[in-house]
Amino acid sequence: MKLIFPYGSDNIYIGKPVELSFDPETGEYDMPDNATDIPPLSADGAGMWRPKFDKEKNTWIETADQEYKDSLKKEIVTEPDPVKDQLYRIGQQLSAEELARKQAEEGQQALGVQLTNEILARKQAEAVNMSMGEQLAALKLKVLELEGGMTSES
Repeated sequence: MKLIFPYGSDNIYIGKPVELSFDPETGEYDMPDNATDIPPLSADGAGMWRPKFDKEKNTWIETADQEYKDSLKKEIVTEPDPVKDQLYRIGQQLSAEELARKQAEEGQQALGVQLTNEILARKQAEAVNMSMGEQLAALKLKVLELEGGMTSES
């Protein structure tokens, strides 16, 4: 199999390569008159807009002017793809929900820290209250002992 590039009567590339079969009787490829095995590429290896085959030079030449290229570019209009649009919207929604979830987690974490601090402060206050209660009880006991001692001595 050999890939060939057919062109029309005006020598303009038809636009679709064709596979040429090997002829077992002749042992060669039977190349049609309106085709070549030279790919329609410019000298730098880039593709062409409207290649024309020059039989004398055995090469492709670009025949498209800028106006022709611009006209083809205008014809290429991308139609909206509802699936892509839907995937885009779903992606945006997912990102927004993930951000909201992270913010909620941070809020919960901040509340947890605040609650822990309040519990610690309450425990410290309870410890201080208990210590003060013990001190007050000890003072009352001393006052009672002193009053009792004054009464028994007098």
